[in-house]
Amino acid sequence: MRLYGDAAGLAIRRGLAAWPVMFSLVLYAGIFMVVGQLVGPLGRAGGLVLGLVLAACFSSYIHLISQVVSGTRVKFADLRQSFGARFWDVVSVLFAFWIIDLILTQLIAPASGGKAPIVIALFGLAMTVFFNPVPELLYQGTARSFQLLMESGRFISKHGLEWLLPNVLFALALLAPLGMLRGPAGLVVLNISALLAPNNDGMGLYALFSRAPIYLQIPMLVSVHFVMVFRGLLFGALTRGGSRQRDLRGAWKR
Repeated sequence: MRLYGDAAGLAIRRGLAAWPVMFSLVLYAGIFMVVGQLVGPLGRAGGLVLGLVLAACFSSYIHLISQVVSGTRVKFADLRQSFGARFWDVVSVLFAFWIIDLILTQLIAPASGGKAPIVIALFGLAMTVFFNPVPELLYQGTARSFQLLMESGRFISKHGLEWLLPNVLFALALLAPLGMLRGPAGLVVLNISALLAPNNDGMGLYALFSRAPIYLQIPMLVSVHFVMVFRGLLFGALTRGGSRQRDLRGAWKR
């Protein structure tokens, strides 16, 4: 609890200092919508273009968040550079997710027969759990592609409880105002999984914002901003091993 409290306090201070970064999500959504309309008639070629645009936007966001987490002052020039800063890193991970999805839908699901929907759902839940820290690994780790996914699995195996607990609580807080916690338990779990899954390219969060009324969108935007900063700080603390508490205290004093 002390670890969460200290990380939350630092996330609030650094998140407030870099408040314009939260509105970058609005920019990415606008870019995605415009490009989607332009390339929609192009079929698969349009889908490829849209995927590359999505990778550029994701590169931009995690680059900006990495600066907020580190306490670096974010300037407008950083936004211009951010789209290419981690572009190929993001593409390598999205390619790994695409290969996994291809194997699942073309090999495993057909072999499962009538149980295919259950198998796909279970695989989706497993990916949500074990690949959840992929965004943080993209700017705090050194591995890429499938190796990064393996690093993510190792991180969850070691720190899964303390990492997933606050993330699930954050997901519940975002879903509750939209009535998405009502209904069968299985449906609620799938709603949480769709929001937290890194392999859906942020579409779970995009869909959530799309269905939210305008008066809820700003509070949701603020919440997501501070949650992503909190996640980065928590990830850094947990990966420092046995000395993480001492390192955190030193960082907060500074």
